[in-house]
Amino acid sequence: MKKIMNLIYIEHLKNKRSMAMPILLVGSFFGLMLGTFLYAANKQVFIKSHTQWLALWGESNLFAAQIFIPMFLGIIVAKNIKNELDNNNLLRIIVSPIKVPQFIMSKWLYIVLLNLMNQVISFLFFIIMGHLLHLPGSVNIGRFLVWSIMGWLGSLGIIAIQIWIALQVEHFTLNLLVNFGAIIFGLMISIINDTLGSFYPYNQMMIGLHAKTLSNFSVNQMMTFPIIIILSTVIGLVGATMAVKRVLN
Repeated sequence: MKKIMNLIYIEHLKNKRSMAMPILLVGSFFGLMLGTFLYAANKQVFIKSHTQWLALWGESNLFAAQIFIPMFLGIIVAKNIKNELDNNNLLRIIVSPIKVPQFIMSKWLYIVLLNLMNQVISFLFFIIMGHLLHLPGSVNIGRFLVWSIMGWLGSLGIIAIQIWIALQVEHFTLNLLVNFGAIIFGLMISIINDTLGSFYPYNQMMIGLHAKTLSNFSVNQMMTFPIIIILSTVIGLVGATMAVKRVLN
């Protein structure tokens, strides 16, 4: 565990100037601004139904979780892997005590922790925006905080798969196009068949945030949500590990 923590710190040092955190916050900010605009456009409807806080939450997080944050996570992952490939850092693993799974795990955990910080800041932005809009004071902060954490959990598989993709598709622009295609595909599935879309890994962040349903999980959702996250995370990390081993061999 200590070695993993050291590797995460090394990742931090290597990526200090990559602007990863600001890039993620831009995605969250875009989502919040778009959501606020959509909320304001339908404000009277939400006031009549007394769902102002829920409406702002849904409008703010729907596009952020389904498009903006996954897209900017993909940019961060692609830049991270590109730097490793450009500097031939993968080849240095051969003569270092670092094992390939540890190398992949440290990258995954580093980006996962970045997105956790992004999610916390996004949650605070949402609360501040709600008060700036003078929404009713009876806000269930605990519920939104739990949904924020679940949204972060939903990103674990997305990040793992994006690392795998970045190692398979080494060209930066093509990498981003593949990632964007995966995001749009998830959006299309959700529109066509919401049930089918709930099984798609790239939709799990939006599902965890409850951005579309605005209600607590059903029993089936409580079972499928963690299963999809675990499966997509394992598949992504194992695929990324095998991709690195192929390069080294």
